[in-house]
Amino acid sequence: KIYESDIRPYERYLMERFIYGCLEIHGKPEKEATITRFYNPLLKPASDYKPKFKILSLDIETGSKGELFSIAFHYYDSEREVKKVLIVGEKQEDMDKELSIESYPSEKEILIKFLIYLKRLDPDIIIGWHVIGFDLLFLEDKYNKYNIPFSAGRDGKAVKIIRRRNAFFADIHGRIVIDGPVTLRASFYTFDNFKLETVAQELLGHGKEIELSGEDKIAEIERRYKEDKVALAKYNLMDCLLVSQIFEKTGLIDLSFTRTCISGMLMDRIGASTAAFDYFMLPKIHRKGFVAPDVGDIPSGASAAGGYVMRPVTGIHEHIIVLDFKSLYPSIIRTFKIDPLSLLQNHLNPLNTPAQIKFSRTEHVLADYITELMDKREAAKKRGDLHLSQSIKILMNSFYGVMGSSGCRFYHYKLPTAITGTGQWLMKLSADYFKQRGFLVLYGDTDSVFVQLKKDPGKDVDRIGGQLAEELNNFIRKKLKAEFNVESALDIEFEKYFLKFLLPSVRSGNGGAKKRYAGLMLAKGETTLHFTGMEFVRSDWTLLAKKFQYELYRRVFYNEKVEEWMRDFVEKLRNHSFDKELIYRKRMTKAADAYHKTVPPHVKAARLLPAHIQQNIRRIEYVITLRGPIPLQLAHDDIDYNHYVEKQLKPLADSILNFLGQSFEGIVEGEQLTLF
Repeated sequence: KIYESDIRPYERYLMERFIYGCLEIHGKPEKEATITRFYNPLLKPASDYKPKFKILSLDIETGSKGELFSIAFHYYDSEREVKKVLIVGEKQEDMDKELSIESYPSEKEILIKFLIYLKRLDPDIIIGWHVIGFDLLFLEDKYNKYNIPFSAGRDGKAVKIIRRRNAFFADIHGRIVIDGPVTLRASFYTFDNFKLETVAQELLGHGKEIELSGEDKIAEIERRYKEDKVALAKYNLMDCLLVSQIFEKTGLIDLSFTRTCISGMLMDRIGASTAAFDYFMLPKIHRKGFVAPDVGDIPSGASAAGGYVMRPVTGIHEHIIVLDFKSLYPSIIRTFKIDPLSLLQNHLNPLNTPAQIKFSRTEHVLADYITELMDKREAAKKRGDLHLSQSIKILMNSFYGVMGSSGCRFYHYKLPTAITGTGQWLMKLSADYFKQRGFLVLYGDTDSVFVQLKKDPGKDVDRIGGQLAEELNNFIRKKLKAEFNVESALDIEFEKYFLKFLLPSVRSGNGGAKKRYAGLMLAKGETTLHFTGMEFVRSDWTLLAKKFQYELYRRVFYNEKVEEWMRDFVEKLRNHSFDKELIYRKRMTKAADAYHKTVPPHVKAARLLPAHIQQNIRRIEYVITLRGPIPLQLAHDDIDYNHYVEKQLKPLADSILNFLGQSFEGIVEGEQLTLF
């Protein structure tokens, strides 16, 4: 049987030498134009090296019939900056002198000129917004159409665009392509949607010049191309600049580089958590005398149970503290020496877990690695290196998921089961600890315990919260030592304090809704509204609903009257005051005509669009009218306001009013209140 035959030779070469991201090359260099070659060099890790990247932000503008109108780019490095727009058309006398615009009579000529600039500027990194799946893919088709090699690589070879499932990858020799939305998602940023306009407005406070969408936007771009090429060039370049500013604001390049240095993955593969696990684990087990199977030889098995979620105590509560296990799953792995090698060798000095799965106390590698990572993270926090701290957190949190995936060569169902089973045991243990001391435990979820204090803590809340956390830590430490003879690496800390706290009921059925709560949080003398899992933070609810929920909860938490405000809100809705806030936004996971059994509202709306738009649409925006769901691109002046009152406002209102003995209907329609 062949083992590890699916490991790429160059990756094996690097991982076995513990080269992560940066390396030293020892050998005799031979220069060939822009390339320096080394033959049979000695490679060593270079952990302290940090390159100064040359970056090019790219964006193109196209027409509805597949025309290429313009190519814009913003290049910058540590010494200079270049802004340029290449546009198809005759040169005009009134071209903006402040804007570097170059006109060429054909698509073919701007394609050739772009390659000249690309080779002259020689960027290390190309960035953009859907830059691979749209811009580079479109350009690849154009270069093929004109029989021009799309030779954007440093070796002169053509670009290769690779599609795997719904993701695109670009293979450009000597350059990295980093896509904005993909990298933001991989770095755990969240927005209502990942349109450039939305992200720019939230992060930068300003956005694109054209605020239209859909066919209206295309029509405006085509109008500018015909009537005002300077305006189109400004718009095209603005997209490049917005992407550059977003990358600068979020530090995405530095974050990607740091994650590369931590995981060993290339900068355009930092999300490959399973490959990163291989990169660390394989050299370690080799030095223990073991090899691993191919991924394709791993049989699928039982899945592990999830984290422990307590039944919520519904209602509006006061004086709630939240205690949170810091890095719970990595800490469990570290405490109980959980990894594939330890499971395989559990007959050597066995160590039991609360999940009744044994591991070896002595034959393991992952626990020591997590200890090293945690120490590095604490040091990074102290010196303010947020990118290193975040990179380590992302990597450590991936270990549980990787070992629980049958796509990992180290998969065994006992690995994730031992982790989640121990996590559940710890959560129940923590809840019982507080209950036995006379506290009311309102809720618990995976790694957090919500405890009601016996009285208003006043200014002593930080001291009291910290004291309770330390007492629980001591209790767990002694418990683990007595029952399992292990040193606890677990650390629960005081995280939040709520003056007022709501745990809602489920909308249909009995009991409390899990993973949903809201509260008036007090931190550093300031109060803020906090929502988790509620409609206010969900992208599938309208802006109207979010605005209504936020203000209603704020009034209830601050003991303000809601009746008159609520009636006035509904009246304003019916009088068109909120018409721009009634938009539903949904992702299209497949083509509109692929839905057969059930056709949800967003699909009904999408089916009203022209066929060529339906095939390419990724996200639909629509409103509910008296005719049903209608996409924004079509006329929709017959809004169904009753729908928004009944489906958006009423359920949100009743989720909190029910605990006050009131109801939405009773307030808005003046019906007799039901008291309970």
